[in-house]
Amino acid sequence: MKAQGPRTRKGLARLFLFVTAAAVLSSALVAATLSVAPGVPDSVSGPLRYAISTSPEAPRAGQPVTVTAELAGNYLAPQTVTLQYATYFALVSTANFPMSYVAHRTYESTIGPFPDGTEVWVVIAASGPNGEPLLSDSYTFAVGTVPRGGPSGLRITDVRHTPTQPEMYDSYLTVDATVASASPVVGVDLAYMAFCPNRRPIGIDPPMSPTAPTRYTITFEMPQECAYQSGTILLYRVLAVDASGNTAVSDVTTVHVESRGYAVP
Repeated sequence: MKAQGPRTRKGLARLFLFVTAAAVLSSALVAATLSVAPGVPDSVSGPLRYAISTSPEAPRAGQPVTVTAELAGNYLAPQTVTLQYATYFALVSTANFPMSYVAHRTYESTIGPFPDGTEVWVVIAASGPNGEPLLSDSYTFAVGTVPRGGPSGLRITDVRHTPTQPEMYDSYLTVDATVASASPVVGVDLAYMAFCPNRRPIGIDPPMSPTAPTRYTITFEMPQECAYQSGTILLYRVLAVDASGNTAVSDVTTVHVESRGYAVP
């Protein structure tokens, strides 16, 4: 699997930097490092398990971050283990790298450095016996301070996608979400990753459009590399920034694309 170097995009980064520079942030806006504890990956019906950690645990601006993945379970050792990440807010970028084998069932990769206020979303992928992607749970960490949970009450709710059970011939997916805040909402994006059988992971971060006072939507085409491939796994989350500099992210939604009615919602 060929490594893909970092790609950066405008996304929410410019808005985030503008509103945080203009806002006076109270201590209530200071967010601690976020992490999602590893568990049973949604995409794994067999015994493969991941435990993900970072060093340093709470990175500061300018520090490279080493991501370690420990694989457990009764499985044949995969030929490749790949780290896919997406960043947003202070920096909007995406990249994927083959992880280096360092010890028994342990793999590492070093990413970054990233500027203060960046949130990093990491997913580890290995290939199953038939080339199918076997994914970790999502793991998220903050670099420095990412304003979260401030008095503006920025929140993302009622996230939905259609078709709810996409098949391999459904080339478009529509995602809707409600975004509300006591301050004006200045940007809403969709971050997603697509993992295809025997293909490298793909990440992107397009903006969503308002369709009602607090409702945002986007319709996007499945990445060309994953078109018409049964077994594709799509992960997405909604991102938002308001005029106070506060941020919000939705939970990660997993979409399994299968053939002829055997999709998993």
